[in-house]
Amino acid sequence: MTWSNGVSGCETQNTCDGGRRPMSRRSFLGLVVAGTSLAPLTLAGCGGAQGSGAEPQGGAATSSDVSGRHLTFVGDDAFAPYRYLKLQQDGTQKVEGLDIAVADEMSKRLGFSYDFEAQDFAATLASVQSSDSSFTMAMSANEERTKTYDFTRGYYQPRVGVLANGDAVTSIGALKGKSIACTTGTVQNKFVTSVMPDADVHTYDGGDQCLQEVLSGRIDAYVCDGAEGQAMVKANPGLSLGLLDRAETKDYVGVYRVMALKGASFVEAFDGCIGDMIADGTIDRLIETYVGADFTWGDAAPDEMGTSTVGGSGSSN
Repeated sequence: MTWSNGVSGCETQNTCDGGRRPMSRRSFLGLVVAGTSLAPLTLAGCGGAQGSGAEPQGGAATSSDVSGRHLTFVGDDAFAPYRYLKLQQDGTQKVEGLDIAVADEMSKRLGFSYDFEAQDFAATLASVQSSDSSFTMAMSANEERTKTYDFTRGYYQPRVGVLANGDAVTSIGALKGKSIACTTGTVQNKFVTSVMPDADVHTYDGGDQCLQEVLSGRIDAYVCDGAEGQAMVKANPGLSLGLLDRAETKDYVGVYRVMALKGASFVEAFDGCIGDMIADGTIDRLIETYVGADFTWGDAAPDEMGTSTVGGSGSSN
């Protein structure tokens, strides 16, 4: 289902028009965060409908390949704190989160508009692969993906979290002997199977299923994106969340990037814009707002933000 975008004063105007649709990847998490059922909505990208063509800050990014264009942002709408539905006082729902805020800021700076289309993870990959005007976010680059897709530099450095009942798990060693849930195909799934090849790992289609397995006691721990786990703990106070040290995960978990079809002309402009937003502090401000101060780049940004993988081989993350 496509949710069309409009723009007003660079604020996201996401409203529901009623109705229901099937639960997507991590949709249960969307329910506990938003406190309501899912429904179609309208999502605004800043500057999009106006086609303002605003010049990017810092001069590093060019809008020549994207200004005035209309793109499609595909992805899960129940992936807090990156994308999630939030109930408004008037009873409508609004999509918020780090990815929406970053996309809106790029839209304002580069002068493009976009629709947001809610899809599960597998469908997202197929949609981006079949269109040179679609993109998605919160994706890590690896050698396999860069055969088909281009990526911007990283805008966010994820941390690996462990969601569990009881004491917080803060190291790989503490997972020994535990049953572990992972979302199929994620970097956290690949990380666990790489560092603990003999572990009792169970994979599921979405984080909502992993959460339910932990809540029911059938699984001891869910190895997840740390920020996603943070949102789950807020909605389920009886659970604990441990964040693994980046030193244990850095060789396996890459930065989050914008991903588009290989050769998509707007990726270079997106890449430069993200670089400007890191340099001027916008990205850290948005990360602190939607994720938390512990997840900001800080002084690490110049060394770890990563370069784009446009036409490149990518990393092993």
